[in-house]
Amino acid sequence: MTLLIMAIRFVCEILALIIFGFWGFRYGNIIGAIGVPVVVAVIWALWGSPAAPYQIEGFYKLFLELAIFSLAGYVLFSLGHNYLAFVFCMVALGASAIIRYMNI
Repeated sequence: MTLLIMAIRFVCEILALIIFGFWGFRYGNIIGAIGVPVVVAVIWALWGSPAAPYQIEGFYKLFLELAIFSLAGYVLFSLGHNYLAFVFCMVALGASAIIRYMNI
């Protein structure tokens, strides 16, 4: 069960990067399509991932997770994919909540 939840969370992280890339391409250009996901990935790699060199815990980690997943959902919503945005937010935030509850 733990492996399944972690896999769902990983897929949500990758989907968030794809969503940010699509948004960057739609409202910018190829630089936005590459730059926005790279910035988000660097932020996640430095502070949010389990192997981050600068681990943050507690409220700050929760805030970072909520910010990245909610912002990805909002970006998807702003692109006109209302139902997909809702499903993405529920799955991503639900997986994060289960991970926090189980102390994985």
